[in-house]
Amino acid sequence: MTEAQHAYVRQHYIPQFILRNFCHDSGRKEVYFFKTGEQEYTSEYVSDVFMEEYLYATAEDPVETEKALARFEMEMAPIFKKFSQDSEIRLTREENEHFRMFLSLLSFRSANTRDAFANMTEESRILYGIDQRDVDAKDLWLHNVRFLSRHRTIKDVLSDPEVNPVLKLFITQDFLGFYTCLLERRGSVDFHISDCYPLVWCGEVVSDGKPVTQPIYYFYPISDSRVIVLVTRYIQDIPRDVARLNCDKLLKGPKATPDGHLLFRPEKVYIDEVEWIDQMIIDSARTGIVVRDPDRCSIHL
Repeated sequence: MTEAQHAYVRQHYIPQFILRNFCHDSGRKEVYFFKTGEQEYTSEYVSDVFMEEYLYATAEDPVETEKALARFEMEMAPIFKKFSQDSEIRLTREENEHFRMFLSLLSFRSANTRDAFANMTEESRILYGIDQRDVDAKDLWLHNVRFLSRHRTIKDVLSDPEVNPVLKLFITQDFLGFYTCLLERRGSVDFHISDCYPLVWCGEVVSDGKPVTQPIYYFYPISDSRVIVLVTRYIQDIPRDVARLNCDKLLKGPKATPDGHLLFRPEKVYIDEVEWIDQMIIDSARTGIVVRDPDRCSIHL
């Protein structure tokens, strides 16, 4: 392996440019890490958490997919910087579509999703068209990460014959069925981040007079003070005790501007809502969570 290839050995499923927003040191190199099941934290380098060596490696090229992901991350880093810092974020339609594609890829590229494919039920294998027992479902996951990392629009994904048809359907549903909100915490509790992005389900949504089961939130923590949320367009039909968050705030998705941009502003959430979101993050964690300040973490870990 060349020296250039060696730089891509540690392959992060939570991008380091996001993790650095949770760093506790001035150099933005270290985070406080709570390992799953433990009450004490350790201080770890960003480069050492939420990654696996050769996670995306193929027999043909151990770093090809990681390089493609790194290129996508470089394109998205300026947009995420706006979402983590600015009081008003303006995106072109094109930027927003690239951003939404990146969020879908963030969920799919995780080691947790890899393991879910590895442990697929027979019904799921048939659904994905891999009912042959000699086919490794992990290879299907890796194959699709590889091709999704190259695409920036839903049109690109749908026109690519290499992307699994079932995955195309899920991504299309995300694009059509959800909109983006930005939440900003107030109070003495910070947002955390884990190795998995939480997905909250609800079985009480009514569509055409019939109850259906569907996700209502995807949570993407981007700093200790802000979290991006994909919200179902059915949010107004979900009872408050199920939705938990203030629907009046969540109904304020991005606004279209006369010049063709989308305008995002952070909506404030307070301690009880922050704690509920954090609990979703903790419950979904597979290896652990990262916090910026343990003293601002009030939830049982």
